[in-house]
Amino acid sequence: MVIKYLGSYSYHLFGEYFKKRREHYFELRRDLLKTRMNISYDMYLSLTITCSILLAIFGLIVAVLFVSLFGVPDITLSRSIVTDIFIGFREYKDIFWKVVITMFLVAFFGGGTYVAFMTVPKAINSDRKRNIDLMLPYAVHYMSAMSGAGVIPVDILSSLAKNKIYGEAAKEASYIVRDIKVLGHDLVHAMKTVASTTPSYRFQEFLQGAITIVSSGGDLESYFKIKANQYVIENRREQQEFLETLGLIAETYITAFVAGPLFLIVMMSVMATMGGMDLMLMYLLIYLAIPVSTLIFIILISSITPEV
Repeated sequence: MVIKYLGSYSYHLFGEYFKKRREHYFELRRDLLKTRMNISYDMYLSLTITCSILLAIFGLIVAVLFVSLFGVPDITLSRSIVTDIFIGFREYKDIFWKVVITMFLVAFFGGGTYVAFMTVPKAINSDRKRNIDLMLPYAVHYMSAMSGAGVIPVDILSSLAKNKIYGEAAKEASYIVRDIKVLGHDLVHAMKTVASTTPSYRFQEFLQGAITIVSSGGDLESYFKIKANQYVIENRREQQEFLETLGLIAETYITAFVAGPLFLIVMMSVMATMGGMDLMLMYLLIYLAIPVSTLIFIILISSITPEV
């Protein structure tokens, strides 16, 4: 509710400014269409500016509190030509550092908020693309089965849109259904619209093929079956590639972070027993290097593992 009122108020303040500069934000408009967030670019930019200003004010408050409670750092520079030039301004050192800290925190909170808002659509689209590509083979199999039962394309898409188990693929289908049933467009026009705004190249290619089949009066059921078989083959290939990559990573981990550290620990223990080495290096290896490297490998494997 707060976001709704804040968005309305922001649009009232900045909406006209951004509306007149529509051509300058083509990239952002395209990204917002792909996110399916149902928000116009001018309202999104207005909300971005308002949130940036509010966070900049928050940064100013934080800076004032920080300077009031902790003061400014006492930095002493060695004598040089630069320090000789500014020696007359030494009495203003505290003011200078206060201004620097304040400007930094204001820029950090305000500028950071603006950058975050401008990168959010791309991050959402990247996540949606991955989800669509993951669920598309199963969605096409579902469409193929319904088509084989004699269901018309619009009803197939409507049924797919209602099945939330297909994730973002179902959401894309819902926009095709919306264009047909709400906006009154025909099937070809609706699929063209969604194909031009989907973040997934694979789904775009699927829709373009379906558009060709529908426009030429071809057999849509056969097309669904062909694409379903194609995606099965592609999935098998991708899974095989992932298993090979996972095997390579496992071998690297065993060699570099299991056998290697064990050898180093044994060697360090022998050297420490002979009095030729500090045990601190071994402690760092055991309690820092090995856990951190293991965490890095877990994050790496998690990032490349396809969702199921």
